[in-house]
Amino acid sequence: MIVSCPSCATRYDLPGNKIAADGSVIRCAACGHSWLESSAVEVIDARPEPAAALPAPVIDDSSYELEIEVLRLTKASMAAERQHTRSRARKRAETKGWCGLTAAIAATAAGLCAFPHHVVQFAPGAAKLYEKASIPVNIRGFEITNIQQQHLLADGTRVLAVRGKVKNIANSEEKAPALRFILRDAQHREVYAWTLNGVTTRALKPDEVTNFVTRLASPPESADDLQIRFARADEIGSNARP
Repeated sequence: MIVSCPSCATRYDLPGNKIAADGSVIRCAACGHSWLESSAVEVIDARPEPAAALPAPVIDDSSYELEIEVLRLTKASMAAERQHTRSRARKRAETKGWCGLTAAIAATAAGLCAFPHHVVQFAPGAAKLYEKASIPVNIRGFEITNIQQQHLLADGTRVLAVRGKVKNIANSEEKAPALRFILRDAQHREVYAWTLNGVTTRALKPDEVTNFVTRLASPPESADDLQIRFARADEIGSNARP
């Protein structure tokens, strides 16, 4: 086997069996250069054989039609799902709207019940609605408390004495309104009434309380019940009447 030094091109004739297939290190005697020399390897030309022709695919018309039907059903299912989702969203929106309206009505009703005094101040006609609903409305800003009745004899005459308190429950200084006293019989018929105009001579501050007392000589024998309320405008200054 002829080898040549890659450095000085000195040629050497070496036995082929002295060089390993994976390479042997050779040192040049002329220049001292060393290199790796491998034995020759037989090269085989491996050309691929032509591949056999594949058979033409067979199209099954029934399978194709089945795929088309599956695709159509899938699209129909997706469309139905979208429609159902839109319907649910619309119903949720409607329900939310009705809930909001109900809450608003409930809040309004609660406000009307909680603040009848302020409502009647802005809308006096609402007082009749409150009366029909049996909701007490105090549009005067005062309340009557601690009512006491006493029957006396003065010089042989029967006298009915009525005492109580009037409190300013408004947020401002106000003068106490006139009071109306009504006597009713056992059948709840009015038998006598009178008005106390001068409850106070000055305005009362918020939460301030004043006392009142009124006396009636010879009250009707049929009188069974006493009612006290604030006098209406047409009752203020009027004379007592049977």
